[in-house]
Amino acid sequence: MPPAGIWIDGLVQSCIYMTMAFGMVLVFSILGILNWTHGQFYMLGGFVVYYAVTAAGIPFPLSLLISGAVVGGLGMLVEKVVIERLTSPGYGILSVTAATNALIFFFEGAAGMGFGLMNKGMATVLPGVLDMGSFGVSYQKIAVIVFTLIIMVAMYIVLNLTKVGKAIRATSQEPDAASLYGVSVKWVRVIIMGIGCALAAMAGGVIGIVQSVNPFMGRIPMIMSLLAVVIGGLGSLTGAIVGGIMLGLLNSVIAYSISYYSEVALFMLVIILLLIRPQGLFGAAPK
Repeated sequence: MPPAGIWIDGLVQSCIYMTMAFGMVLVFSILGILNWTHGQFYMLGGFVVYYAVTAAGIPFPLSLLISGAVVGGLGMLVEKVVIERLTSPGYGILSVTAATNALIFFFEGAAGMGFGLMNKGMATVLPGVLDMGSFGVSYQKIAVIVFTLIIMVAMYIVLNLTKVGKAIRATSQEPDAASLYGVSVKWVRVIIMGIGCALAAMAGGVIGIVQSVNPFMGRIPMIMSLLAVVIGGLGSLTGAIVGGIMLGLLNSVIAYSISYYSEVALFMLVIILLLIRPQGLFGAAPK
């Protein structure tokens, strides 16, 4: 049985994967695309929080909100300038896939030129360790978990108890009917892209207190969050959360058990799951 610290580390990873996966599913449910640049918005969010805390001296919680606002705004701009045009009639799905893949290298290159290629670590935001008897948990890891829960609760409130949330849900289910009732589908698409990118940015900002940030930090979380989406079921918000939790815990426990071969074992488990249930845990069965 892995020690408790391994499960805590897995839970921290789960928080990042499920937050990113949740944003990815939101974008897919409205725009009908996978945003391959999701990991780079995660990276940019990490840098915004890093500089907000270390250079500007802004408190960490406020820095997270700034990160979400700045990167979310950038995501909205990308939707209006690139994605909206490439998903209009006359363009194939490969066009927007190629464009968002190209943006991966654009954002990574821009970040490398602007911020440098070296790892940057934040000074300790929350010093100290919570003594749990046989093991201790740093307050920074606890903060990752707490902030993630706050973000998820906030998303539940937005999606279920606000007019914007109702418009988003209506658009995801019946966009034509929603437009007949006065919902601007075009602006819902822009808003949901902003929210999805803001979630990725805040995930990158949260992890910045326990890991360093660099221009390439978004690649692995992007792959893992995509796997979480596939495991949970493409289009399922509940599946994104469950898939993210499962993947983070499994990754940590398997890495503890078999070290260097953990990624091989993890991806094999994902393949086996999809062979048994191709629609994912919460996805609709194929017709």
